[in-house]
Amino acid sequence: METENSITGGSFAAGVLQVGSLSLDKPATRPSGLPPRGLFVGREPLLADLVTELATGEGPLLVSALAGLGGIGKTALAVEAAHRTRHLFPGGTLFVDLRGYDEHPVAPEQALDTLLRALGEDLPPEDPAAKQHRYRTLLAAADGPLLLIADNASSPAQVTPLLPGDPRHRVLVTSRHVLSDRTLTPHHFRVGTLDEDESVALLTELSGHPDPAFTEVARLCGHLPLALRVAGALLTDRTPAELATDLTDTRERLTELDYGPDLTVRTAFDLSHHHLAPAEARLFALLGRHPGPDLALDAATALADLPERETLRLLRSLTRAHLVEAADRRYRLHDLVKLYAAERPADDAEQGMVRLARFYAAVAATIEPNLRARGEWISAEGENVFATHHAVGFGLDPHVSAALDDGITWYLLQSAVFRAIAVGNVGAARGSAPHREDLTEMIRIESVDDLFTSSASLPRGPELSSLLVLLKELTANAAQPELTPDVLPEYFRLLSDGLCRFRAGAERMGGLLGPQEAELRELEEQLTDMAKGATGGR
Repeated sequence: METENSITGGSFAAGVLQVGSLSLDKPATRPSGLPPRGLFVGREPLLADLVTELATGEGPLLVSALAGLGGIGKTALAVEAAHRTRHLFPGGTLFVDLRGYDEHPVAPEQALDTLLRALGEDLPPEDPAAKQHRYRTLLAAADGPLLLIADNASSPAQVTPLLPGDPRHRVLVTSRHVLSDRTLTPHHFRVGTLDEDESVALLTELSGHPDPAFTEVARLCGHLPLALRVAGALLTDRTPAELATDLTDTRERLTELDYGPDLTVRTAFDLSHHHLAPAEARLFALLGRHPGPDLALDAATALADLPERETLRLLRSLTRAHLVEAADRRYRLHDLVKLYAAERPADDAEQGMVRLARFYAAVAATIEPNLRARGEWISAEGENVFATHHAVGFGLDPHVSAALDDGITWYLLQSAVFRAIAVGNVGAARGSAPHREDLTEMIRIESVDDLFTSSASLPRGPELSSLLVLLKELTANAAQPELTPDVLPEYFRLLSDGLCRFRAGAERMGGLLGPQEAELRELEEQLTDMAKGATGGR
């Protein structure tokens, strides 16, 4: 049967062509989804590297990923880089916030709907595969290279379906995690905190004027851009000096760094914490209780009461989430993250601290009693040992407490001396003696006073006897080759100062016993004779 079409009625200005089917494609829309340029300060070297990468010529599809702690400024950096490279992308810019750390992250199908509409599709296909096909078809038809910014992704699964098939285009991803799997292998850029000058410059821009208190405010904010922006908002109702005072109390600092639901530090950290597995969350909370500046893998293993391999696996996971910073197999938390971690519940937090104290005590008891061995250990762990003892030491049994006391005594009495020796070793390695200003800068003997303050409740006799033994050992160590001629006079000066502080501290604790007084006098005379010999009798 033949089918006949006819057109009747109406008036036509020209002939009418009839066809069986007709498909019309609208011209591709040039997307302009780039957010407006905001206040941006610093990061010029990182920006330069990122801009250079985005300008890379033809080749495989280039995916760059900015990874860092929540509130570190990844989105602002991505937007700034996009504005600086707009001329490289005549096809336009697509921007999609994947909300990867929210309670309800954006699914790939939802993201494709958003991107298709930005490309001019009013009615995106229903089928997920059809969405992706249409999306990549439109990108392939674009007049020129296009930049896609996939912001706030939490997993490769959110990003992979959005990747263009056309290698002309570029993709820039931001995430709190290091994103990588068999289909997504981006070039990662780690985004860290601002430096002091950049932090002060940001506060100055936010407030509209410089202020000498900004250096302290920036330090208390940990140079974290989000915290600095909160601080800038808080300056509307207080002076910089008042704000610095308000932020000093570590128990209230995160509470103070809050300027409503869209500008708060604690909420930013909550989003990352909600993605942790139970074992990761437990270790994270325990790390927040650690009172020292950082800790080694063996100390973290003791704190967590886990096999070392399992502890390392969890630490690596937390590092990939940028909740822990790792360097040379030592681990630390950003100051504000540490305050946040200390707020997280941990059923065995108190027991964890006792385990850590016992670990440091056991190590202190096994260190070889010589200058080099103790010096290396004190250099790495002195602050941790002292801080741990201060936190839990007096609640330990006498044996463990005594072992910790020995380690702490070495830290307080000899840290300055060991630093001086370290400078001497560096000087010997490079064929020159250390400069006196180097020693002056590195030597800190004032902390000896802290020993007697913190040890006031300890038995007077054993504590002072332990100190005397160590002072004797320090005096005998003067003959060791690590002490170069330029360092030796400074070493004797430090020892003399240490003996004076020892005597003053002992008097504050009730005075020396008879044998201890005789030993101290003998030691003072020996030190005087050795110092004269080292200086030619001067």
